[in-house]
Amino acid sequence: MSELWKRDAWDLADAIRRGEVTSRCAVEESLARLASHDGALNAICHLDADGALARADEIDHAISRGDDPGPFAGVPVGVKELAQAKGFPDTHASLVYRDDVAVADCPEVEGLRRAGAVITALTTAPEFGIPSYTATPFHGVTHNPWNLDRTPGGSSGGSAAAVASGIFAVCTGSDGGGSIRIPSSYSGLPGMKPTFGRIAHGGMHDPFDTGLTSVSGPIVRSVRDAARYLDATSGPRVADPTSLPKPAPYEPLVADVDRARDLLRGRRVAWTSTLGYAETDLAVEASTRALAEALVEAAGLELVDVPMQFPKPGRAWGVLGAGNMAAWKLDRCAENLDDLDFLARVSVEGMPHLRARHIGAAVRRRQEILCASAEVFDQVDLLLTPTTPTTAYQAEGTLTGEVNGREVDLMYLSAPFTAPFNMTGQPGLSIPASLVGGMPCGLQILARRLEDELCLAAGAVLEAVRPWPKFAPSAAAS
Repeated sequence: MSELWKRDAWDLADAIRRGEVTSRCAVEESLARLASHDGALNAICHLDADGALARADEIDHAISRGDDPGPFAGVPVGVKELAQAKGFPDTHASLVYRDDVAVADCPEVEGLRRAGAVITALTTAPEFGIPSYTATPFHGVTHNPWNLDRTPGGSSGGSAAAVASGIFAVCTGSDGGGSIRIPSSYSGLPGMKPTFGRIAHGGMHDPFDTGLTSVSGPIVRSVRDAARYLDATSGPRVADPTSLPKPAPYEPLVADVDRARDLLRGRRVAWTSTLGYAETDLAVEASTRALAEALVEAAGLELVDVPMQFPKPGRAWGVLGAGNMAAWKLDRCAENLDDLDFLARVSVEGMPHLRARHIGAAVRRRQEILCASAEVFDQVDLLLTPTTPTTAYQAEGTLTGEVNGREVDLMYLSAPFTAPFNMTGQPGLSIPASLVGGMPCGLQILARRLEDELCLAAGAVLEAVRPWPKFAPSAAAS
């Protein structure tokens, strides 16, 4: 085996474009790693090996003619099973939708195909993306390649496990309350939630989120991969009135660390490990605080003390997200309750009991969170937090856990630092910090809406001064 799997996506794509290696070789190596590693991980729920090899041959032939297939030329990619790839299952990770097939690509997958990516497989997710672990009656439990007894997180858990194990260099993710950033933190990877609207939602097969919280984005090995991904997938779409114009390219910024550092120098940054209501494991807090301080020093930032008193997102986040599920899934799920996992069934059975006062309270709470964030970002350009309060918990999932000996529910075990910024629509990047008890944890870098480049620039500086392992140790096993 040629060890192409060790390359970042941008490096592999550029080598394929130059004719140094072939897309077929890259795809064959990815398939071989899937065969040898996924039995223990359960990160892949659908594989189109024949289609991927055929597409790889098309790309190789195009390159031999002198054509450029695009910035992801020939790179095998995994797509989270909550997204749509034409001709692939469209199950929402649920037995209720077990026989559905996607009739079109969602905009994210469409952009990746246009950029030359080889869509190879679907990666596992929890049912409807509800919890921060990945386990379903449909596909079973997905495991973290750093420790098979732990979860890779959710809802993009299969994507994180596939990248951390070296099956793919890049996978798609989606994030409605931390579902890109949490798995990235648990799995030792960079993961980016862009500004809401940066990557469009689609038409009837990919309805935009009525709660205005869920976004698509990358789980990758390097910040440059994340930048190239956003360059390939961002842009407006008529069917999504919340979609944004395509921004200036991000990759040139992060490919030059001096340029990234110049963009950040002198900007103000704040740190918090509570947001005013949460608690962080002491070892995770120390690790992520140390990385935050390294960023401040390396980028020439000004660390300022800003009081933090965000309202708890809790119930409001759940209510706002319920509208999308009610619009597209309630009727069919209500007819098939016995096919649903516990959390999905509770969600479906609870929807008819939502009243105007609940929705009104959620809207008010969201505005309170928006105002709290605005107050902070009136004083700083970046906010740094732990991505998650702890490292990954048990693979099978849990509804409660402990932080420093105190019992908390799942929201405050995994998502207290991520969910508020879905409600504000701001960009957030999780960057690997260090290992705590042998498991990864991440630092979250947050910026104002539309200032995604600041998150990426900060990540690029940290990648240069504090590089992280590209894979879990188990990835090196044959």
